[in-house]
Amino acid sequence: MKELLSHFDKKLLLRLIVLSCLIIITLIVIRNYKFTKSKYETITDVEVTPTIAFFVTDVKSYNDSIKLEEIVPRSNPYLYSFTVSNFKDNKRANVDLTYSIEFITTTNLPLNFKLYREDDLENDITSSTSFTTDSNGMYYKHLFIDEVSSLKYSLDSTDTYILSVEFPEIYKSNPDDYSGVVELIEVYVHAEQEV
Repeated sequence: MKELLSHFDKKLLLRLIVLSCLIIITLIVIRNYKFTKSKYETITDVEVTPTIAFFVTDVKSYNDSIKLEEIVPRSNPYLYSFTVSNFKDNKRANVDLTYSIEFITTTNLPLNFKLYREDDLENDITSSTSFTTDSNGMYYKHLFIDEVSSLKYSLDSTDTYILSVEFPEIYKSNPDDYSGVVELIEVYVHAEQEV
């Protein structure tokens, strides 16, 4: 055994030990280092995200929700579309209907909302807003639209709306305050028989 060790190169052994230690340290550092991608990027293009469709064929209230995830402060608003129709497949409303729209949002993010009809992104039809709290102390923002629309039973009709959600850039300096926060928007369509 002594003969074997006497023929072995001590410098080579030392180099192998140092190299092995460096490899182990590098692997430990890579394993424990968190590779993250910034969630706050500037996006300059504006596109409308199709979200929900309401099929108003009876006299009642309809609702659906839009869940806003991973939105960031930016100069351009986020645009979400939804439609209100008086038909679905082969079924159409039997009477003329009028409907109104209402939004209820959580107040988790400092957002501004506007509602536009069709492709008219100039005239916000939102008429008023108010705030309420529930029994748990959670705040909600209500957006009301005074405009009442009508759907005639004699033909298939679809109205398209664009919801504009602004997350002002002034909040861009505090990304940790809003990272992972979700905003929920409940959309209500209240339908009545036209008199």
